[in-house]
Amino acid sequence: MKKDLLDILVEISEKMASTLKEDELLNDILEIAQEYLSVKRISIMIIEGDHLVIKAAVGLHVDYKSLKVPLGNGISGKVAITGEPIVINKGSNTNWELGYDTKSYMSVPLRIKDKLIGVLNLTDKENDYFSDDDIKIAKYIASQCAISIEKAQIYESIRRSENLQLIGKFTSTIIHDIKNLLNIVQNYVELLEIASEDESDFKEYVDSIYTELKLIHGLVMDILDFSKNQITLKTTRIELDDFMEYITKHTNIMLKPYNIDFYVDYPKGIIFYGDKDKLFRVLFNLINNAVDAVGENGQIKLKVLLENNSLIFIVEDNGKGIPTEMVDRIFDPFYTAGKEKGTGLGLAVVKDIVNAHNGTIAVESKVGEYTKFLIRLPISG
Repeated sequence: MKKDLLDILVEISEKMASTLKEDELLNDILEIAQEYLSVKRISIMIIEGDHLVIKAAVGLHVDYKSLKVPLGNGISGKVAITGEPIVINKGSNTNWELGYDTKSYMSVPLRIKDKLIGVLNLTDKENDYFSDDDIKIAKYIASQCAISIEKAQIYESIRRSENLQLIGKFTSTIIHDIKNLLNIVQNYVELLEIASEDESDFKEYVDSIYTELKLIHGLVMDILDFSKNQITLKTTRIELDDFMEYITKHTNIMLKPYNIDFYVDYPKGIIFYGDKDKLFRVLFNLINNAVDAVGENGQIKLKVLLENNSLIFIVEDNGKGIPTEMVDRIFDPFYTAGKEKGTGLGLAVVKDIVNAHNGTIAVESKVGEYTKFLIRLPISG
């Protein structure tokens, strides 16, 4: 027996009151909506950069975690741009390419306040016809999903603030002291580097010390930036050639104890704007993680692409990969993905730095084969 609409609304409200876990809540709401609206497939897609990605789904019998739809493409991509719902029923006069066999499709926008954040998609309606009432209910479901996402974001912000309190003012003070001492040590190492230019063996040792200091300095700055809950940029003009040579130098030094092949490819003569030190930390952090992933006899690639007015930095390794259930959590603070070492702050701060540059970061991975991080940064900073 089909439930009344009032029962559905009460059930959704109870679900929203029972948990703050975003994935669990969204799936519960979609299951309720799927049953009431009699559709085979229902999904929520969220805007990330210039693509839509599936946040939650019911009835999709494919691995949808890596699926991306460019904004403006297809029905859902169009709705994500215009903010206007699109409904296709059996017999509709339409030229839309859906990508699979279905006679009915509805896509409605998701909004948090006035901000368009994604779409709710419903396909394969019973009898292949969405009524006006179905459309109204779908819009209500979309609003509840948006509220759930907003609640989860607020909860995450509160949880992050609580973590910051755990780190505390004491930690921040200690980190400042360590940072000042490291700066002094780095200054002396740089003087040693200059003095050892004609002594290759000694210079090699100095270079190795300096690279290890960069790693320690990066860890200290990760903790300091996280404790302040903000990223302050010192934006300057950066020559990509010099920047990549600097990263390559320190990466090659770091890789000396390992039998790892490191490949670098980037366009020459490019000028962009950003915080050079923080962007170095971003890439060096990802490369350091890649070293842990590949172990001996691995490959790491650092590639830069110029696309329109953006630079795309790609760090790829052929290591052990990241399990699907962990991919969505690797940027969470204090999440170490089972690693024996590390604070769990590295990737969280990496994402914060990229966001501060008005950029985006994404990860693709397949267990036992590869992991690829893609960072898109506007050239103008």
